[in-house]
Order: sequence, then C-alpha cells, then structure tokens
Amino acid sequence: MHPTEPPEPTEPPEPAAPPGAVSRDRDRDREGTLRADAVGVKDLVFFVLSAAAPLTVMAGFSALAFMLGGVAAPSGYLIAGAVFALFAVGFTAMSRHMRNSGAFYTYISRGLGPVAGAGAALVAYLAYALGQIGFAAAAGLFASDTLRVLTGIKVPWQVCTVALALLIALLSYRKVDLGARVLALLLTAEIAILLVLAVSVLLQGGHEGLTAQSFDPTRLMTPGIAGLFVITFVVYIGFEQTAIYSEEARDARRTVPRATHLSVGILAVLYTFVSWIILVAAGPHRLTEMLAKDPAGLVFDLNTEYVGSTMTSVMRLLIVTSFLAGVLALQNAGSRYLFALGRDGVLPAAFGRTDERTQTPSVAGLVHTLLVIAAVISFGLTSLDPYTQIVVWTNTPTLVGILLLEVATSVAVIRYLGRHRSDVTLWQRLIAPALAAILLATVAVLVIAKMSLLTGIGTTAGNALVLSPLLAGLLAGCARALWLRTARPHTYLRLTNGGDTGTDAEGSAPTSPTMA
Repeated sequence: MHPTEPPEPTEPPEPAAPPGAVSRDRDRDREGTLRADAVGVKDLVFFVLSAAAPLTVMAGFSALAFMLGGVAAPSGYLIAGAVFALFAVGFTAMSRHMRNSGAFYTYISRGLGPVAGAGAALVAYLAYALGQIGFAAAAGLFASDTLRVLTGIKVPWQVCTVALALLIALLSYRKVDLGARVLALLLTAEIAILLVLAVSVLLQGGHEGLTAQSFDPTRLMTPGIAGLFVITFVVYIGFEQTAIYSEEARDARRTVPRATHLSVGILAVLYTFVSWIILVAAGPHRLTEMLAKDPAGLVFDLNTEYVGSTMTSVMRLLIVTSFLAGVLALQNAGSRYLFALGRDGVLPAAFGRTDERTQTPSVAGLVHTLLVIAAVISFGLTSLDPYTQIVVWTNTPTLVGILLLEVATSVAVIRYLGRHRSDVTLWQRLIAPALAAILLATVAVLVIAKMSLLTGIGTTAGNALVLSPLLAGLLAGCARALWLRTARPHTYLRLTNGGDTGTDAEGSAPTSPTMA
C-alpha cells in the first residue's frame, strides 16, 4: 500500500456460495458482456466528433465567442484544445491499465476509492443524460423548422423530438458498429459543408483579406476573455467518451489512446481553422456590425454570401443531423454508464444485462430512453423555449459536470499511476495530470462564476438550481457506496476495482487497495 494512502477496513472472508450460485454468476457474466472487438480507432473518433457536433458548434456558438473575445476567438479554441490535450496524456495512460464502459467511474474508483467512484458515476450519467435531453430538444426544434420551410408541413417540435429520440434509441440498441457507420456518414457531411465554406472564402480572399490578428497574444488581454474560455471549452465536451467503448474496442490499450489524441487534435484544428475562416469571411471591422445586427445568423449569412443560398439550405438541414449525431453519441454514453453501474452492483443487476444478439445494453438502454423521453415530454408541456432555455439549462450542467470529473480523474491518475509506474513516465503520471487538474479546475471556476452567460439566469439561486442534479447524483452515489460497504462488502470490493474487466499493464488482474 502506498504510504500516504489511508488504510481501509479489511473485509470479512467471502462465505461459501449457496447451491446454484455459481451457475447464476455465470449467467450474469454472460448477460453482462458487451460485444468485444466491435469498433476501431476510426469508429471511436466518429463517436467523439459526433458528440462534439462541430457544425452546430460553429453555427451556434462561434458568434457568441466573437462577441466575448473579439478577433482572439480562434486562439481561445486553440488554447482549450491544448489544455484538453494535456488532460489526455494522463487519461490515456490510465486507459492502458483498465477496461470498463464506466470510464470516469472506473478511473476515479481505482485512484480515489469506491465512494468517490460511485458518486462520480452518477454525476457522469446525469451530465450525459442532461446533455442528451438538450440535444434532442434542439434536434426536434430544427427538424420542425426544416419541415415547415421545405414542405410547408407544421409539426410541433415536441413531436419531432420524441420521434427522433425513439429513432436514436433504435440505432443505439443495434450493434455498436452500425451506430458508428451512421455517425460517420452524418459527420462527414457536416464537416464537408464547413470545408466548402472555408475553400470558397480562401479563394475569394475574404472581406478584408487574410489576417493573423487572431493569433496575436496581446489580443487575449480583453475583459471578456473569461467568458470566451467558457464558450471555447464547452465545445470540446465529448472527446473523453473514447474510454466508454474500451470493452468493445479492438486492442483497447492502443485504440483508445490513439482515438483520444486524434479526436482532440482534429477538434482543435477544426475549431481554430473554421473560426478563423469566419473572421476572414466577415472581416475584422465588418464583424462587429454583423454581430450587432444578427449574431444567430452570422454563419448562415456568410455561407450565403460566399457559397450561395442553396448550400445554406443544405447547411440548415445538416444542423438537424448534427444534433442527431450528438444525441446518438450521448445515448450510447448514458446507456453504458447505467450498464456499468448495474453490472457492478451500484444499481439493480438488471441494468447490467446485454441483448443476446447485439450485445448492447438492453435494460439500461431502455430505461435511459424512457427517462430522456419523459424529460422531453415534461419540458414540452411547459412554456420554456426549447433552444434558449431547455438546451442551455440542460447542457450547462453537462459542461460543469464533465469538467469536475476531469479534474477528479487527473488527481486519480496521479494517485493510481504513482503506485503502478512500470510503463509510464514522470510526464504521464505526474506533470501532465497535475497541470491539467490545475487548469481544468480554473476553467470550472470560471464557468461557474460566469454561468449567467450560458443560462441567462441572473440570480445565484437560479444557477445553483440548474446544477442541483449533479450534487444530488454525487450524494446519492456516495451514499449507495457507503451502504454497500456495510451491507454488501463483496460488492463494495468490486467497486474498489471500478468494475474493471481488463488487466493491469503488468498483465495481472486488477487488485483493490485492501488486497494490495
């Protein structure tokens, strides 16, 4: 045991299994197995980039980034990418030691203990579920508007949202590689439309010529820089989902790290380049006028100017598919967290079952879908605006929750890899995760302090209410683990390993601190 680690009570020896228990355990193990070797590096990258929804980010958030950071907005995206690349160093080093669809839950359990791990697991689930609810509402809204514009048919956004949520649930329930192929198609289309705009702007030279003002460090010294970082950091949420598929990935020790680094790199280049293209297309001086006139239509107006109205109609249609891709990625993430928690005893064992044919989470996927649809219907019965209120109020806790989980994971990496140094460097086990923890904690504080920029709620109590599901999940998860420690010590010991299904780098089975 590490000398600074607090001792944990020794659990009593496991009692003899009653007749039939061995066969039931074998059934449980068979039911709780995801489809192995189903996805590769490209598939994982598509899952991650789809969750990030690059077309939606550029069309929906770039104007706000420019309003807050001015011409320095592209640098804001680049800096955020550098910080997440730093986090990925320790995150991927940890992924080589363990495989579990719980990801954050597994890493935090192994590094900080099962109580913290169980709390983190429910925080992660709620963060992804809330994000999916918001994305589903946005997809329904844009689908409703697109149907009205293209066909004249008026369908309420609530109806579109429920229909799309059911479609996504069906795709998620099918084999995981089918979902990856759908995401690949949708993602390729939305990136292609952005690149068409970029090529057209470069060929025409922009409104005021090419400019490098965005990358002048002095441009970052603006009063709105904190708000800018809130926007540029939120758009990377989702890249950490590579680890969720570690049980289904081919050669996960190599696939997950490669996909993670590739995803961060692609997002950083794409966000920085396209935001710079938007600046060049508008021109630094005209940009202020365009933002004052119609910030929400900035990208669409520029696309019409440089590419044409037909391609702008295509862009509006692809916004719908962009949201859909994000919903599918979040559906997969949420159902796999419920699956991992059911398999490990934090939730009822039924959640840990998989479909015999597709080997995807069955009960977990169904329950998750019903919860999302129930939430969407509940929101739909109110007078809340689906885009300016529902989307924002559900996705803000997603951002805060994931940032805090990344801070906790960085600390867990330092503790765990400090005890398992066989194949990691000082940079991987200490320097990079320590720097990432400090930087991400700073960003989390900025996000919470500037929450009103995202939510539009002016009171502290109102913003606290938006984040309250995360606190409730944390407390519920920790309380459940503490109860298991007393009532079901053998299940608690399983939580100590974070339900890890793989082996450590040394090739040995994972061990709990109490058994080390």
